[in-house]
Amino acid sequence: MALTKKATTAPPPHLLGVLRSLWQWRKPIALVTLAGTLLAVIISLLLPNYFTSSTTFLTISPDQISIDGVFGNSGARMQFYGSGDDIDRAMSVAESDALVDHMIRKFDLYTVYDIDTSQAKAPLYVRREFLGNYAVTKNTRDAIELEVTDKNPVRVAEMAREARNQVNDIGLGLIRGTQERSAQSLRSEITSAEENLRNIDERIRGLRERSGVYNTEALSESLATSNSSLQNLTASTVAKMESYRQAGGRGARDSIAKYEVQMAGFRSARIDLDSQLVRLNRSLGPIDNLEEERLRLNLALSYNRIRLKQFETILGTDMRAIEVVEDARVPVAKSSPVRSLIVIGAAIFSFLAAVIGALLIDSGRRYDWDGVFRE
Repeated sequence: MALTKKATTAPPPHLLGVLRSLWQWRKPIALVTLAGTLLAVIISLLLPNYFTSSTTFLTISPDQISIDGVFGNSGARMQFYGSGDDIDRAMSVAESDALVDHMIRKFDLYTVYDIDTSQAKAPLYVRREFLGNYAVTKNTRDAIELEVTDKNPVRVAEMAREARNQVNDIGLGLIRGTQERSAQSLRSEITSAEENLRNIDERIRGLRERSGVYNTEALSESLATSNSSLQNLTASTVAKMESYRQAGGRGARDSIAKYEVQMAGFRSARIDLDSQLVRLNRSLGPIDNLEEERLRLNLALSYNRIRLKQFETILGTDMRAIEVVEDARVPVAKSSPVRSLIVIGAAIFSFLAAVIGALLIDSGRRYDWDGVFRE
């Protein structure tokens, strides 16, 4: 059998030129790559280690720390954990100036970040540095993750815990501020209602003293009973007098005289009773109106006192605005820098830079630059 030799295809001329140039410059390329790699190794070893600590927490629904939720004043279904708005509010608090300023003061971050406080922009620099090492995110399960990066592993765990506690304290302070304002409004309403009740009591007392009516209901019943009794007695006496007049005689005249005296007493009693009825009718309306108003004010006052007591109970109770899912721990491994990636990246960059430089230099030698510049 005859053997056929397979023909080889030569590379394109331009590719041969590139390979030839790279082969000629192989030693400089290798030296540049080695130098860049060694420089990256030295720089990466000089870079400080950074540690990251994180904590995860859930927001608690405001219903859990409201008087309607705690004391069951509302019939609505209670939510245990916060919804989207509550999560957004907690994240806003986590990124607020109040929290950042507290962290700067608490951990003396001017000294930690080596920032000169005499500089006019020092507050801007320290805030920018802290926010660069601080992140707040919401995960897929609606939990908030707070992450802090720092050179000191112990301090970074303390910073993460303190930032989380500040989210709780500031968020709780916002809710308690609203509750305190509501409680203060109730105190003002209670004070005003008590003053109105004192005024009503004085007016009722004055009306009773002027009219002599102290208990409208009892006096009405008494006068009605007296009026009925007086009418019965008068009718009976008149009937007896008429009977004695018909009978005649000396004994009848004496009895008639006696009953006439009684009738005079009855007429006097009628005048006095009518006078009392007039006074009662004149004072009955104003007194009843004032007593009705006093009853209404007393009911409102009792309700406000109960609400105020509930607010004071809530304000005096140790409550939380967040629920910790995962506490911040002292990290045992650094988070950055990743020195292997730095060295590998520097080696690749040095190699590519050396290759490009070699190709440019080799290509530049093909031109008569003196002639080009003379032209």
